[in-house]
Amino acid sequence: MDTVRPDLTISIVNTNNRALLETCLRSIADTTRACALEIFVVDNASDDGSAEMVRREFPNVRLLENPTRIGFAASHNRALERGNGRYLMILNEDTKILPGCFETLIAFMDAHPDAGACGPRLWNGDGSLQRTANRFPTLLYGVFQALSINRLWDSNPVWRNHIYAEWDRTTTRAVDAVSGAALVVRSDAVNQVGLLDANFFLYSEEVDWCLRIHQRGWKIFYVADAQAVHYGGASTATRAAEKFHRIHWNSFLYYYRKHFGAPAYWLVRGLFETRMLAHQLLAAFKFNPSASGQNSV
Repeated sequence: MDTVRPDLTISIVNTNNRALLETCLRSIADTTRACALEIFVVDNASDDGSAEMVRREFPNVRLLENPTRIGFAASHNRALERGNGRYLMILNEDTKILPGCFETLIAFMDAHPDAGACGPRLWNGDGSLQRTANRFPTLLYGVFQALSINRLWDSNPVWRNHIYAEWDRTTTRAVDAVSGAALVVRSDAVNQVGLLDANFFLYSEEVDWCLRIHQRGWKIFYVADAQAVHYGGASTATRAAEKFHRIHWNSFLYYYRKHFGAPAYWLVRGLFETRMLAHQLLAAFKFNPSASGQNSV
């Protein structure tokens, strides 16, 4: 007897976020009715009972357990390479799916054969809009990021161009890249470009994936009518901020080496390292009484 191919294979990577993961899986079960799903949870060596919760509460979910902690992209790939869906999705465990989200995304992909990937409109936990979907990073954008210009001057034209600043996210449109918190990719596109690049431990892997898909002639879409909540940052909030800042930058720099070459990589890295060194020296000067000329007695 032939088995029905799932419409959507969903990969969720979880690292010690049992409560968020349960909320995510419950929202999928409660809101999805008109499409066939295949759901994987890749538990990334959690020690908070996440795997046991999945086995107990969601027996239809396929659980893959990493014996040791590995990267986000590598973890997703464990599920994606096993998926049989017409479309493949990476989904954060800190999301809550709103009614009709998956059906809308699948219907959109079915109606747009030129779409290689798409993502939904995302809301923050407080109900405000999450400004997802950006342009691919340029070399000038990398320089501005390395020098922290985008943070200090968020109205600069490089940043505004990168984030599609004039677009309110209430309409569906083609974009360069959508958020990896909820990203659907056509299986035919994956067959052409491959899975996520496991050299990205965490961050930037979805931008790289979207770029590779785009380079093969596919379009990427933001689908405003499909909606979900993303409690952004919750999956890393309990871990050391400095550690994840460095992981973020390692991934960012790897993206520049991969897509812009060694000269661009060394330029962006050099500017970033110079800025960090300047901050360290400034902090040492500020808090060292003898360095600042204050009496230490």
